[in-house]
Amino acid sequence: MTFEERLRDSFEQMMTYRYAVGYATATYRSSVPPFIDHCARNYADSTVITQEMVDNWLTSYPYSVNSKAAFISLLREYTKYLHFLQDTQGLTLITVRSCDFCQKNIVSFLAWLREERGNVATTINHRLSDIRGFCHYLMKKKAIPLTDYEEIREIEDTVDDRNIAFTWLSVEDIKAVLKQVDGNRDSVRDRFLLSIMYESGARINEVLSLKRKDLKPTGEGEVDIHFLGKGNKHRITPLSREIWKQYENYCKKYHQEKDSEALLFYTCRNRSRNKMSSDNISRILADCERLARKERPRLLHLHSHLFRRSRAMHLYQAGVPLPTISEWLGHSNIETTRFYAKITEEMKRDALHKLSESDKSVFKDDIAFKYAGDEETLKRLCGLK
Repeated sequence: MTFEERLRDSFEQMMTYRYAVGYATATYRSSVPPFIDHCARNYADSTVITQEMVDNWLTSYPYSVNSKAAFISLLREYTKYLHFLQDTQGLTLITVRSCDFCQKNIVSFLAWLREERGNVATTINHRLSDIRGFCHYLMKKKAIPLTDYEEIREIEDTVDDRNIAFTWLSVEDIKAVLKQVDGNRDSVRDRFLLSIMYESGARINEVLSLKRKDLKPTGEGEVDIHFLGKGNKHRITPLSREIWKQYENYCKKYHQEKDSEALLFYTCRNRSRNKMSSDNISRILADCERLARKERPRLLHLHSHLFRRSRAMHLYQAGVPLPTISEWLGHSNIETTRFYAKITEEMKRDALHKLSESDKSVFKDDIAFKYAGDEETLKRLCGLK
């Protein structure tokens, strides 16, 4: 089998596995085959993927900065373990066999990642998760015995003993960031988008997947927003009157056709509307960060998940119970939410004093703070009753 055939065969096996377990394949399908063509055309006599191949490919292909990073990331998943086998056992892409995926080799691989490459626990555990999934595919195809797969499953995750600071934006930080979009060409869209991200506390893909019909007004001038989260779990999040006002202004400019099935946030390309990408959000946040730091030089680096984390912390500081915050964020396990409770008592008291007055929230009629002491009402608003 030639170098090209081996690359394509390995790639198709990876795609079959990702499809079988429900992982996305579109990015891989669009990015990896052209790279394989490049390798086969220019390095036909090679047996492994090298850094030179990757560097030449990135130079010749018109990737954006973010796209280059994404391509390198997915390529690592494709080659990391194979490179380890080559470095430690002399195995190449052509000679590696399914039996080389065994507990002994994988444990050695994890140690190699930690000791030789200096990877942290989260990265090592991510690699282990990927290998476990691929070995499950091999087991289902009878390429490795069930006993070998069970041994691989028994490999324990690496313990993360780092002391990582938990950071979030203050209410005043959020206000300062929102203010920065006012001079933008798409200021109405950008303010509404960032407001939704913050007040809903939703994951970025949940926000970008919203349709117009997913926002529904209540009888009190407020709004319920319907999300379809991880595992297709439906949840309802109550938002403030300010959000509904922004929504109406946004639709007047960006949804004049009033199609309830249309994506709420979109970009236009070749006269067609497409789902807005997270790259657009990163660009908006980068501009806001650059401008806001003129007034707040110590502002944290802005990214979409920081808005979700900040909202959760603001809810917790305002006295909202952890089970309700868990439902608000769409966490399947409340233990995930308990992380927010690790804040010190002194910080909690100080933050709660700052939030005690009604004009200290981002939006003055913020439902979460309005009903912070009324757990029964919060449960009803979140669809728990």
